[in-house]
Amino acid sequence: MNLVTHHIAPDAEFHRHAARLILGFAQAAGNPADLSAATVVLPNLKLAAPLAQAMGALHAGPLLLPQMLTLSGLAEPWLAPLQALPDSRRQLLLHGLLRSKDWFDEGLLWEVVAELVALFDTLTEAAVALPADEDALLSSLEAAFALHDSSSLAFEAKLVNTLWLAEAQGRPSRAMARLLAGRRAVEALSGPLIVVAEHANTTLIDPLLAQAAVHVPTMLLLPDRAQAQGPLAATLLAAWPLEAAPSLHERVSALPSQAASGARERIRFIANDSLEALGQAVADRVLAWLRAGKRNIALIAADRLAARRARALLEREGVLVLDETGWKMSTTRVAAVVDTWLEVLASDAYHRAVVDLLRSPLLFADVPSLQGGAVNLRIEALINTRGLVSGLDRMLAEIEGSDAEAAAVLLRLREARRAMAPQQVGSIADWLRRLEKSLQMLGAGEAFSRDQAGREWFEWLHARIAELSDDEARFSFSSWRAWFNRQMDACLFRDESIDSPVVMTHLAATRLRSFDAAVVIGADAEHLAPPRAAAWLSHAGVRRQLGLPGLEAERQRLQEDLAGLLLASGETVIAWQCLRRDEELMPAAELAVLSTALGLACGEGVVEKPVVLGIAASPAVGPVSLPQPRLPPDRVPKRLSASAMQTLLDCPYRYFARYVLRLAEVEELSEAMEKRDFGEQLHAILNRFHQAYPVLSACDTGELLARLESLTDDAFQEVVTRNFQDHAWRLRWRERLAGYIRWQCEREAAGWRWAAGEEPIERDHELSRGHTLRLHGRIDRRDSRGDDAALLDYKSRNLTALRKQAADPDDVQLAFYALLKGTHIAEAAYVALDDDTVALAAIESPESRAAGLHDCITTSFEAMHAGAGLPANGADRACAWCDMRGLCRKEWMT
Repeated sequence: MNLVTHHIAPDAEFHRHAARLILGFAQAAGNPADLSAATVVLPNLKLAAPLAQAMGALHAGPLLLPQMLTLSGLAEPWLAPLQALPDSRRQLLLHGLLRSKDWFDEGLLWEVVAELVALFDTLTEAAVALPADEDALLSSLEAAFALHDSSSLAFEAKLVNTLWLAEAQGRPSRAMARLLAGRRAVEALSGPLIVVAEHANTTLIDPLLAQAAVHVPTMLLLPDRAQAQGPLAATLLAAWPLEAAPSLHERVSALPSQAASGARERIRFIANDSLEALGQAVADRVLAWLRAGKRNIALIAADRLAARRARALLEREGVLVLDETGWKMSTTRVAAVVDTWLEVLASDAYHRAVVDLLRSPLLFADVPSLQGGAVNLRIEALINTRGLVSGLDRMLAEIEGSDAEAAAVLLRLREARRAMAPQQVGSIADWLRRLEKSLQMLGAGEAFSRDQAGREWFEWLHARIAELSDDEARFSFSSWRAWFNRQMDACLFRDESIDSPVVMTHLAATRLRSFDAAVVIGADAEHLAPPRAAAWLSHAGVRRQLGLPGLEAERQRLQEDLAGLLLASGETVIAWQCLRRDEELMPAAELAVLSTALGLACGEGVVEKPVVLGIAASPAVGPVSLPQPRLPPDRVPKRLSASAMQTLLDCPYRYFARYVLRLAEVEELSEAMEKRDFGEQLHAILNRFHQAYPVLSACDTGELLARLESLTDDAFQEVVTRNFQDHAWRLRWRERLAGYIRWQCEREAAGWRWAAGEEPIERDHELSRGHTLRLHGRIDRRDSRGDDAALLDYKSRNLTALRKQAADPDDVQLAFYALLKGTHIAEAAYVALDDDTVALAAIESPESRAAGLHDCITTSFEAMHAGAGLPANGADRACAWCDMRGLCRKEWMT
């Protein structure tokens, strides 16, 4: 066997040492200036450029470089003849086998398939075969779990053995095909082979090395931390020994005095109290490195959420980040549009999904008004005002004839839905073709083609259609969508257009690479952990029984990856979030040991808290008083309602924002009935009831109750059909019907008669200098007794709360109605409909209250015309729920 092995320290000098050994090995095999016959297999193509530069620097004169590729690249040319089964086809075959067995619920099948694929690939790559039959596999599982006669283990053994044997028939999986292709590629080599291993464990590549060594000169370059020299290497060896060693305290005590201080200069530990602090600390450190001239900086994204925040902060400062890890395709805006469209189909045009879809800039590029948002706002307003929770046909029927542009958009949605046909079944390829056609009908084709993620998404779509075009398995829309969602999570998108000195990657991708500086983002025990094994292989006993390496090997590999990063980087920051929702987050175990070792050696703690760089605000540039805008005479409102007057009294600035600037939150559709909706229903029911029965005294109580129950059922029928849970509101009101009839009869016995309901009233309010203010409102109910009138306002609240409101001198609603109606107001009261008994909460002396309100309105609006300011001086209770609190900034300024 012609195999030479060299051990090299995985530090910043790795490429130079590897280049020297490669040149020497090739020189012994032939022309030292021509290495083109040699093949160098690298764990990562990112190593090719620095390795080539190192070989060029060591060799004097021209040099023909060897072919440098990964093991997958070496095998790729030999894959085609093997006709490997695409992963998508493989998943469908396993899904079909599982569905035919009827062992699982349909909704779980794709998840089970994913677990089985991971299991079979792990076994294939490790060259491990399952026991020959189901009974032998069951015996292995029982031995692993120390169980006997377990029905669950018997089922697992039957499941795995059946599908393992079924998959072994026919075309090989891509994992198996890569192994076979690798062997053929090695057999075809005619020149030296140099393999750079990514870690010390070469079990997976040993068969290929042995095969290659029979035919050609072969050299293996192994990273070996034991070969590393210097203070940092010694400190790491003390913290993370490579073999059995004494206690940590003893190992640290044996360190040379300068070792810990040298390591401390290259490693910093930063614990952050929040996600925002973590992102800011990372961004600050990267910016400082760039200012110091460092141009090869790595961000190791263990915590992807914190990494995204750090990236956003860097981009705010104009620093782009090259992301090598990529993002799930499902997180791109292209996939978000597709998912929203599928949600529209699945939910029968659920209103939120429809609004989100129409807001997308990637759809309806040929509808200018929609791009500007006009049609979208009109459709959203229609949905909210008419309570259209879902139902595309119903939305279209409501808007046809009143808004041609909006109707055209909804019509296109309906046509695209018809093309998608979600109520039918189809093959995976059929569904993908329908999806592409429906998106083209929605005007997405051109926009997707202009977007890099959109182009990659279309490439993915066409590749899957080609792979699965001859598969005839039929799927419902929901089952196909479950498959599609998993595919979007598995597919990665990388933005190749960015060129930056700052690179975001994952820990495994840093193996044997050197950096000027690096920062590990999210080094807590939750995020910085070995990759999760397939669930079926997560038990140590099962792995041992099958001949797989234990999970401790993954933990050791994580430790060596961290050591390699620290050794190969000029400076490293290890940062994590140490507090989340008041719970402490511990650093990863390896890093906790390392920080402890450094602390023992240095005699002090090494974990830092980030320094927040704050700048004191200058009073010269900030506002000195609360806002109090003054209105030009032509901007003073000409109309006033009871709610507007109440707003003016509560806070003049809020009145200014709402009724002068006309700012207000967009009213959202309530999917379930709320207390306000309940009150509106009661208003309508009682108005129709009293129009039919102005006087109840002469009528049969049973007839009255039946009529009121019928009106109640009619009013609640639509809302209950839309949401059955709203049936509780109907039952709540029905319990009070008899009490209401009894209260009304008692009122009639006192001489009062129902006179009008939902009565609109307007009157002019004269101001000085010829100005006039139009008062307007709608009175829920007006009763009469001779010349006297009673103004009643229905409230779906309890009597105690209403009496407190009526007694409040700042409550203007009833006084405003009394002012609108004029004289002979004997009574103004709230009617408590949602209490054990129906009763009144009246204000005292309604005409006196109306006169006082008259003077208040006059004074307030004449002051506005005279240029008085409208200050933000609302009481705390008014500010607590104010939707303008972010505009006035009262809380910030006081």
